[in-house]
Amino acid sequence: VRQRRKPNSLSQRHHDRRNEEVWPDEDERRALALIREVPVRGRQVLQLRLKDLAAVEPAESVPEFRLRRPRREVGSSASFLGAMRVRLHAELLATGNRIGIFHLALSGVIAAGAVFVFTIGLLRLNPSLAIVLSGVACFAAAILVLRVAQRRYQSKFLDVFPDALDLIGRAVKAGLPVLDAMEVAAQSIPAPVGSEFKGILEEVRIGVEIEQALRHAAERVRVPEFHFYVVTLALQNRTGGSLAETLANLSNIIRRRKELRLKIRAFVAESKMSVIVLSALPFGAAGLLSLVAQDLMAP
Repeated sequence: VRQRRKPNSLSQRHHDRRNEEVWPDEDERRALALIREVPVRGRQVLQLRLKDLAAVEPAESVPEFRLRRPRREVGSSASFLGAMRVRLHAELLATGNRIGIFHLALSGVIAAGAVFVFTIGLLRLNPSLAIVLSGVACFAAAILVLRVAQRRYQSKFLDVFPDALDLIGRAVKAGLPVLDAMEVAAQSIPAPVGSEFKGILEEVRIGVEIEQALRHAAERVRVPEFHFYVVTLALQNRTGGSLAETLANLSNIIRRRKELRLKIRAFVAESKMSVIVLSALPFGAAGLLSLVAQDLMAP
């Protein structure tokens, strides 16, 4: 009787095990082939669906950040009255809601009455021409009051804004997030900067993105320095970097711009006053002549 020899190596043992295995029949081999083919078909179908979606749906546009306030386009279906109402609301927001429609209407009525009395009582012009001049004065006075209120709001904002940037920069340097640093600035800095930061934080709490909330505040304030701040936060949110150092540099730039603006205002103050006096002199002389010698001013 021959004795079976034990395999001397691991390769021989593995060869014996493979010989002892039972090979599957035809049905089992077909089932295995189908199972192996399913993931390949699934991947092919998934790739086709992704191609269809990429062809149908447009790519998500990256939001742009501009230093200038974008102009609002009014659609053809919107009425002129509704467009004017939206524009007036935006203009009043740019004043910090310090004036309203009542103030504009009151200033327009006062200017129109003054021009009508001056043209009819002193200059003795045609009533139709006096009415036209009164209407022009009404709109001009309302626009002038609105622009003056906006400039005052912007100047007050710029007076406190560098201090708010310094406070936010120190808070970020200490380890606080940007929103927490803005909340600290909103509580510590007086209006109008504090009130604007509070409005931004309220919009963020109700679900508005921080970039969109900052953009809304920039449209209300209409100050180029605040647009710089919005662009700085947007870039830091995307690319990273030292936000505290960037805010410190921005604060220094704003202070230098303010100093330069004050110097320019001091240089042109004399010439501006001369222009105002020379422009008002003919009207004053006409009024005095109408009171003293009415025959000379008669048409």
